[in-house]
Amino acid sequence: MKNFKVVNGTFFDERTPDEVVAILEHARLNRTRLHVSLGETDNDRGQLGLDWLEESFVTGYIGRSTGSVKIPLVVPNRNSTGGPGLLDHCVVRIRRAAGGQLLWIHPQYHHGTITLARKPIPVDLPDGRQLTVTVFRDGQEQAAFENMDKARRYLRKLGLKAEVERA
Repeated sequence: MKNFKVVNGTFFDERTPDEVVAILEHARLNRTRLHVSLGETDNDRGQLGLDWLEESFVTGYIGRSTGSVKIPLVVPNRNSTGGPGLLDHCVVRIRRAAGGQLLWIHPQYHHGTITLARKPIPVDLPDGRQLTVTVFRDGQEQAAFENMDKARRYLRKLGLKAEVERA
């Protein structure tokens, strides 16, 4: 059976740092929109503190589920009635969604080396769009975009900066 920390009726994974619990619960009670970065927090799985660079279900308000065990949820917007459960024990960084103010960061937080580069040969998509820019993390392709502005917008959303490779 899973063990929890219970704060104000919200059940957090017992591995979640108390500071993260306090920030998430404060955000829930005060309806503060957050961007929560998830990553490696278990020494057995990989590089401790490594941001997974998740894009989906990491920005929103903190809500909680119904039922006898009320876990934290990421609620996309004020009009939403629910959202996916938050892997609260995997949080490596918390920022305010508006303005990006850093609220908490894992002591070993890192995201690797992020670079942007123009694709030598653009990729044609079935809908007629063309991918011309690649975002790399530690030399591995992370994402691809139609232009440099869209790639930079992606990085801004994740709160990252990148070097631009010159061809």
